[in-house]
Amino acid sequence: MEPLRSTDPARIAGYRVLGRLGAGGMGVVLLGRSPGGALVAIKLIRAEYADDTAFRARFRREVAIARQVRNRWAVPVVDADTEAPAPWLATEFVPGPALSEAVGGGGPLPERGVRALGSMLAEALEAVHAAGLVHRDVKPGNVLLGLDGPRLIDFGIARALDDTVLTATDVIVGSPGFLSPEQAQGRRIGPASDVFSLGCVLVYAATGGRPFGTGPVEAMLFRTVHDAADLGALPPGLLPVVGACLSKNPEDRPSAADIRQAFAEDVSGGSWLPAPVTHLIAERSARMLALPDIDATSLDARPVGGPVGGPDTDTGTDAGGRDTTSVPAPVGRRRFLAYVTGGAALAASGGTAAWLVSSGDDEDPGGEGEGDGKTARPELHIGLQADLSGPSAAVGKGQDRAARLAVAEHNARRDAPFTLRLTTVDDGGDEERAKAAVRRFAEDPLLVAAIGATGTDAAREALVAYDEAALPLLSVVDGDIRHLNRIFLCARPRNDMQMLPVAQFLGAYEIDRIALVDDGTEYGRQTTRFLDAGLRGNNRTVLAETVREGTRDLDAEAERIAAKQPGAVVYGGGWRDAGRFAKSLTRAGFLGPKIGTQAVHDPRFLAEAGGDAAGWLVVSTAADPASVPSVHPFAAAYRKRFDGAPPLFAAEAYDAVGLIAGCAEGLGREKVSRQDLLPALRTTSYKGVSKSYAFESANGMYTGTGVFIYRVERGRFRYIGMDGREV
Repeated sequence: MEPLRSTDPARIAGYRVLGRLGAGGMGVVLLGRSPGGALVAIKLIRAEYADDTAFRARFRREVAIARQVRNRWAVPVVDADTEAPAPWLATEFVPGPALSEAVGGGGPLPERGVRALGSMLAEALEAVHAAGLVHRDVKPGNVLLGLDGPRLIDFGIARALDDTVLTATDVIVGSPGFLSPEQAQGRRIGPASDVFSLGCVLVYAATGGRPFGTGPVEAMLFRTVHDAADLGALPPGLLPVVGACLSKNPEDRPSAADIRQAFAEDVSGGSWLPAPVTHLIAERSARMLALPDIDATSLDARPVGGPVGGPDTDTGTDAGGRDTTSVPAPVGRRRFLAYVTGGAALAASGGTAAWLVSSGDDEDPGGEGEGDGKTARPELHIGLQADLSGPSAAVGKGQDRAARLAVAEHNARRDAPFTLRLTTVDDGGDEERAKAAVRRFAEDPLLVAAIGATGTDAAREALVAYDEAALPLLSVVDGDIRHLNRIFLCARPRNDMQMLPVAQFLGAYEIDRIALVDDGTEYGRQTTRFLDAGLRGNNRTVLAETVREGTRDLDAEAERIAAKQPGAVVYGGGWRDAGRFAKSLTRAGFLGPKIGTQAVHDPRFLAEAGGDAAGWLVVSTAADPASVPSVHPFAAAYRKRFDGAPPLFAAEAYDAVGLIAGCAEGLGREKVSRQDLLPALRTTSYKGVSKSYAFESANGMYTGTGVFIYRVERGRFRYIGMDGREV
């Protein structure tokens, strides 16, 4: 999305305009938000065409026809004003990439994905043709990709706009490379023309190339009319249907219904898109969720391995009540977790440079010496900002211990190029203490990155201080999408993105009438709004409910919701109310699927709900050490060293130390500064014990896999799958 220009309106009817999605000869496409919060794509026609009486008549007719198209794979017109001085129409907004972008940037789709794409697009064309329309511009740029399926855009409307200005004889309407022979010759076209274009699109999706090549327009048009399509790279399983679509004679082509039926078996079951495309859709959906609301936007503003055990030291406390920990290395050596680093192209600016320096003959700072208690290795400091004494102390202490375990493992390596030292500061979950922690880190010239914080409020308040110090901050707990700036790396899927497997689950089991319960908090908003939009976009009935945090009479709320007979209930609030709500749902007699979010993945939920928690599905970004197999070796070492089970997010803190150390080591330099480390972190793919880590280089947001699915059984969370895939 691009910022608005001075000539763009701030509002169109009741829609607040947020930015530009694109522009063309006929007008501009704007992103708008309705008073109810829904995002729409608004096509605003230029005034010079609006003054044409004939255009008005055609535009009015085509909008009326297009509104009759009702199909889940065709983006519908939701609003329009054909009589306005600058006529416009609004369609549902789809945040996914166009097929042209997905294939052009990531390569062809797998054969099953192409077959599913063909069936769903054919179904959309059936609806378009049944409404008396011919699309006339079926091309990769007019196919938007969603998690549940594609969306065909601009049906009917392209015809209205083209008819306005393209009135000369022999004028070609459409996109060279994807138009039919009859279009190339300027002849009369019908539904069979769209089928030919669909065949071209499927060739592009499967091979990344056009069936009639590239080059000058005249050459492509000649080959479209006279030459056979180049289908040499097309998978054999696609050849019969796609080849028939590309017949020169329109009468020899299959109908849209024939194509849909031929590929129908590939529509259901599992994800139809490769992982990189699903991640791209998730990222863009999150960006749209982060856009300002109507009320929050000024009316005159322009939106612009295996771990090791060993000896440990107690945590010391300074005069300000802040804790620091220096970890001595245990004897022995263990395998360091593998890491892969990419090239560093970004440059962080400002801040104090922290260098790896030789510790000389000073006392061994926690590294493994060469047998005499001394070390000649340089030293690198990592900070950990955690809540060790406040409301999240259990998680914070687990992170501290896990980080010390990772430091000890690194220092046990005789081939390690530097010695690690961990500095832990207790912020108590307090905002002021959080900022004080950053100041302490910033004063240490050897400290190159920090991990934290345990609590969302503390992290948000400290973020500015981290930015001023140009100190990279890696968060493994907080998924608040507002934390976007130059130094932040979110090492977990964001709050809204954790709901993607929920949408897949509900779609796979064809569950309709979903009660989506928001608890009125910012967290509840983040976890429910994106899911709400996704479900509605897939023609699911959503029962949007608000049960505010702390509501006393949850029985009445549960009875009210159960009376609407939902197929499933998704609760977007915290563990305490979720526990009470679980009991109330049982008393209300609701027996359908019950789903909780990240905040419900908490032992306190199990204690609060008791037996009524049984059967709940919980999506979480934490790899539960007691349930996820890949974390079991870490959990065993943790228990051996600290005589207790690791809590949630301990494994992620362990991984964060390995990620930072791996990036620093991967730079291959004798001296590493904070400025060096940040771009390395943002261009790194890292396989930890909990999950895989990868980041978007421009803003540090998480792009790896990492949503875990649990089912409550026998009073505990049992791991059943990851990212929508069951184990």
